[in-house]
Amino acid sequence: MLVSAVAGFVPNQQSIVNRKDGYVTARMAQSSSVVVLSPPGGVGEVAAFEAARRGSSVKWFVVSDELSSSVSLSPQCLDQISSASGSLELAGASVEDLITGDEALLAASKWCGAANGLICTYDGCDDAENYKAAIRLAAQSLSRGVSGAQVAVLGCSDDLDDDAEEDSGIAGALGSFFRDSPTVPPTLTKALSSSPCALRHGELFGKPESSPEFSPLVGGLRREPIVTEEYTMRRVRADPFVISNPQAFSSVRTSRHAIGEAAALIATSSIALPKDSACISSQTGTQKVSVEEWNESFERMRESGAMGKGSSLFSQEMIVDDTERLADWLATKWAPAVLRTYDIAAIRFGGRPVYAKKMDSGMVEIVWQELVDFQSRVVGRMILEVSNSGIEAKRGPGDASDGFGSISAKPLPGEDVLVNRLADAAAQAVDKGLAKKKALLKATAKSVKPAPVRVTSLESSGAVDVAAKESVPETGPRKAGARRSTPRRRKAAGNDKTEP
Repeated sequence: MLVSAVAGFVPNQQSIVNRKDGYVTARMAQSSSVVVLSPPGGVGEVAAFEAARRGSSVKWFVVSDELSSSVSLSPQCLDQISSASGSLELAGASVEDLITGDEALLAASKWCGAANGLICTYDGCDDAENYKAAIRLAAQSLSRGVSGAQVAVLGCSDDLDDDAEEDSGIAGALGSFFRDSPTVPPTLTKALSSSPCALRHGELFGKPESSPEFSPLVGGLRREPIVTEEYTMRRVRADPFVISNPQAFSSVRTSRHAIGEAAALIATSSIALPKDSACISSQTGTQKVSVEEWNESFERMRESGAMGKGSSLFSQEMIVDDTERLADWLATKWAPAVLRTYDIAAIRFGGRPVYAKKMDSGMVEIVWQELVDFQSRVVGRMILEVSNSGIEAKRGPGDASDGFGSISAKPLPGEDVLVNRLADAAAQAVDKGLAKKKALLKATAKSVKPAPVRVTSLESSGAVDVAAKESVPETGPRKAGARRSTPRRRKAAGNDKTEP
């Protein structure tokens, strides 16, 4: 039987609470265009709220277990959804009901119906395989009625090719314990009916803004308030995800607000559907990302393609006044620190980035070397070009005299690590004052119009004489020095008689 635990959800006067077919629904509208499938809270709540407050009809199907908390939305967020003419419906089922048979899956598919977009995520499963298997089963059932974009929000280590056989084996073992249990898809992307879009994220942080427990300040009001990372790390970056080397994205951190908003924009067709898997990372910045900037970020990712397709690896548009100063910082501070990290030092086979040096005209060269016949050979390079418009990284050739004169068509070992760290380097350059954001150029100053001159009746009739009022002293008679007309009688000390 489908159940739904909803706390703090206050529907409007036109809402209907329906207990038909064994599930509970808080309904705000009749139509639906986006379906969100997730555990309570987390990225699923952010995606459902973002799609609803953009005017979409959202059906949020919550999969919960015994340890899951109930869904709670703040009244302010419900007012935003209502003012945007959006709608939000809630229903849910337990993990056990979804795994044991097809009854709950059929009821969920019937409730969701036809939709234009689907968003699925594991956020909140706590690495429980039966929890993830239940979400994959529900995704397989709900995706059949979706005609538009289907988005799978996954972590950098979720549903990799190496784990597919292991997941299918565990799912089969789970199915053997239950009678009439359906076949569990090995991965979330394979559970979706059409070609899905996989949005990858790093270490997640932040609470959903729609939660009543959310606060923009750390620890409440203070004399010196501390703003949460959800507002200090609003800038985002989309990079191609290399599934063969997920360790390259181990240092990536992603805000739940950013990945949830990206999933909502794709599901509602507000931005173009990325062809390849994208990894969303949060960067330092307080300015909220617009839809145009999301499109530019995904367009840049599509142009660069996956690692190994072309020599262009990274580009970041910024305003750089002193290119030599930024190039010196990249060569002497940033590059040596990255080359000493474990991700680079752990490379044991093939070439590896060894050192960096500054070249002429704002260029930095990172050299790859490989031990061939007990001799160090330069097998490739990464060229960082620093210009007044930003930073661009390209793959360069090795030493031609040793037979490495052509640019490699395959990514060099550790190249993806440096590319991901370059995004953080661009954010650090802005914080250190070495560069400025290009977004500041787009903000055009508003022309200040002079205030209109008010015409009063006195100005329009200049011939009218206004009598001047007599000046009245502001002080009283005692302060002005005036004396009483009659002396005040006082009693003498020790005498009841009064003296004049």
